[in-house]
Amino acid sequence: MQVLSPVGTFPLKITHASLRGRRPTFEAAMGAWRSEVTLDRGDLPLAAGALAALALAFAAGRLSAS
Repeated sequence: MQVLSPVGTFPLKITHASLRGRRPTFEAAMGAWRSEVTLDRGDLPLAAGALAALALAFAAGRLSAS
């Protein structure tokens, strides 16, 4: 995964995933910068769209490999 910022594109690594209460929480690292991302109900449409895009990209990669 990569983060596009005004100063460049940087690799982003998910270092830990867990549930905090009922909310999915991800710890991530971008070089020396550490962050925590917590998803809420309002994020569900965005998360579903991102998962659908990943599934399509994965399926397209599998089809082109065969």
